[in-house]
Order: sequence, then structure tokens, then C-alpha cells
Amino acid sequence: MFQIHDGLDFGRRIYSVGPRQRPVLLIDARTATITAACWAATACVAVLSLLTGSASVSIAEAVGALLGRGDPYTTMIVVEWRAPRILMAVLLGVVLSMSGSIFQNLTANPLGSPDVIGFQTGSYTGALVVMLIIGGGSTATMVGALLGGVATALAVFLLASKSGFAGGVRLVIVGIAVSAMLASVNVWILLTASVEDAIMASLWGAGNLAGTSWSALLLAASGSIVFIAGAVALARPMRLMQIGLPFATALGQNVRRVQIAAIITGIGLTALATATAGPISFIALAAPQIARRLVRDDGLALAPTAAVGSLLLLLADTVAQRINPESPLPVGIVTVSIGGIYFLWLLLREGRKK
Repeated sequence: MFQIHDGLDFGRRIYSVGPRQRPVLLIDARTATITAACWAATACVAVLSLLTGSASVSIAEAVGALLGRGDPYTTMIVVEWRAPRILMAVLLGVVLSMSGSIFQNLTANPLGSPDVIGFQTGSYTGALVVMLIIGGGSTATMVGALLGGVATALAVFLLASKSGFAGGVRLVIVGIAVSAMLASVNVWILLTASVEDAIMASLWGAGNLAGTSWSALLLAASGSIVFIAGAVALARPMRLMQIGLPFATALGQNVRRVQIAAIITGIGLTALATATAGPISFIALAAPQIARRLVRDDGLALAPTAAVGSLLLLLADTVAQRINPESPLPVGIVTVSIGGIYFLWLLLREGRKK
């Protein structure tokens, strides 16, 4: 049974699922509305991206191609090119935004996202080593990016650790320093490579969803399910930790175990997304903050964060393809541009407050 919860006063409208005395699930009305609206907007952008581009497709032709009744040309455009790219953008938007939400909650710092801390830069370093030094295909590049991201994360947390765990500001500062050093290494590797190889590696490093196939989407989805499930399972214990570590410990929470699990989950989400499409900035940083502002919640807010992340990444990829349909931009260039505008708005907003 779905009803308005009239038990405890939560300060906002709450819906309950199940018996009134012992509800199975409590749903915040504003959170549910914002999440549904973001997913609806994502669906609209997906339809727009499916129908428009260098070759326009009508709704009837697109539906026919998806149902296996279209001509070979339309089927190739809709089913083989556009559909997997759209779904990949949605999936990676969820993955990156969840990772950013975990790290920002874990470090209690709005800058504590994987692209700022340097995990994505480390993944790019691992990919460059495989592509330009060792030599390997797409699978080897994905493995190199995963190993590079994990190794960078371990190094950052080791250098930033104090009394057994890395604090928020300390982690961000160490992460920025490690990211700067790895960026220099990346530039050196590109300068020593041939022009053709350096161009290909630079395109990958800009964050690119071009050429996404169903097999790549299936591989990314199968790996994401495990880490997304882990993030959902960590939502409640991390909310308790946000109230205060002594409070969470008093309630029987194993704080250290939750912190380690959160780190592993966040690193896994970031490394998987970067290995799939290259380093895509801004989504992990801004999506959790935008979601929290929309739902007016200081907690983890995974559901609206995932919806906002998917909408942002799909919208950025659609814009990247429409700027120049004949030669689409990498999606990472658009997300970085939007990120700069977002940062500028935040600075101006904070300046007015002070």
C-alpha cells in the first residue's frame, strides 16, 4: 500500500510503502519527483539524440529499425551507432555521479571527486603506457586504465593517510599534487610518441563515446552492476557516518570497514568508466552537488544523483555531436567547458554570500 506517512515528522512530505505501522520503504516526495523529472528529461534527450545528427531519422523509421523492420541503412544508424552510444552515456553518467557522491560524502568535501583527486589522470597514464609504450589493443588499454586508476588511488590514500585514514582537505590537496605530476608524465609520453599515435591517444584522453558498440556496452554494464549494487548497499551506513563517527560507532557501525568498502566501490566505479570511454571530467564533481541542491538534502542522495549524472552526460554528448555533425567533438571537451561555467557560477555565488 502506498500512502502519505503520518507518523514521525520528517519536516517534509514522506510516502511509505507497506503497512502504516511498519512501512517497508520510506520515499521522500521531493526526491522522488526530482528523480522522475530528471529521468524523463533524459528520455527526451535520448529520443532527440536518436533522431537527429548528420543523418536525420523520423520517429517511424527509428521505431521500425529498433523493431527489426527498418532498411539496412537506417538500422545501421539507429541500432548499431546511436542506440549503444546513448545507453553508454546514460550508464557512465550513473557510474561517474555515484563515484563522485561517494567520495564527496566520504571526505566531507565538495571537491572530493575522482577527477579532482587525480584518479582519472592515473587511469589515463595507465592507458597511455599500454597504447604508446607497451603496445596493445582496446582490451589491454582498458586493463591498463583500470590498473592505473587503482594504483593512483592507492598512492593518494597512502600519502594522504593520517591516523589510519585520509581526511577531506588533506586528500584533495595530495590528489591535486599527484594529478599534476601524472599530467606531466602523460604529456611526456605523448611528446615521445609518433604523431598518429599521439593523436589517437589524445582523442581517447579527451573522453570519447564515439564508436561505442553493443559488446563494449555489455562489458561496461556487467562490471557496473557490481559496483552500483555496492554503492546502494553503502548508502545507509554512510548516512550514519555523516551524522558523526562516534554516533555511527555507538549504533554498532564498523566505521573502518565501511570506509574501506566505500573507497573500493568509488575507485571501481571511476576506473571502470575511465577505462571504457577515457577520462570524462565534471560529471563526478557537479552531478552530486546539483542533485543535493535540487532535493535539498545534504546526504548521499544516490537516486537523484544518478539521474542528474545521466542527464548531464547524455546532454553533453548530444551537444558534442551537434556542434559539428561531420566531425563530432569528444564529450570530455564539452563537459570540461560546462564544468568551467559551473565553477565560475559557484565562485560568484559564494562571493555574493560573503
